[in-house]
Amino acid sequence: MRKTPKAAAPRRSETARPKHQPTPAERVGSWHLARTESERRLSEFEFRLERLAQAYYRWKAACLAAVCDVPLTGDDVAVLNVVRMGDEPKRLSEIGQLVNRVDVPNLQYATRKLVKAGLIETEGSSSRKETRYRVTDLGHSVTEAYADLRAATLPPMLEALEDWAEKSEAAGSHLDLIASLYAQAAQVAITRRHQP
Repeated sequence: MRKTPKAAAPRRSETARPKHQPTPAERVGSWHLARTESERRLSEFEFRLERLAQAYYRWKAACLAAVCDVPLTGDDVAVLNVVRMGDEPKRLSEIGQLVNRVDVPNLQYATRKLVKAGLIETEGSSSRKETRYRVTDLGHSVTEAYADLRAATLPPMLEALEDWAEKSEAAGSHLDLIASLYAQAAQVAITRRHQP
């Protein structure tokens, strides 16, 4: 008689299990992120924000691809433009602060990619904390071409929108405030994760 192999039981570390959290009563057929009217509005806002962010990062990648043969993502383009900002060398920590990112390994990957492409270079100490990044001559010409294409493309479209300047200023202030609320909410979530 042959024994059939038993299916391996999933190890605890590989199985995602939700931590017990008290939740409001869900309406039948409702979405888990939109159980109340307030949550529904938040979900709609977040989906708009997600679509905006994805469109923005696709635009940046497409704009750079039009002026440079190096395949870069929208995140890479953000790092490149921040390194160029003010034409002053910047540490990785400064770049992270300017783009509001804390994912250091991904930032390091982006800077290595940009160095390899010849768009930025390092200067200063060999210590990671002291290393600064600056654009090369090639990086300078690519970011200038990017800025020219951006200026020829987006401003005319935006200026065609009614009250664009006033609305964008108000929306920008509002988004800054909401970004700070998300940062506070993240701190609450981190604190909760460490509670028994």
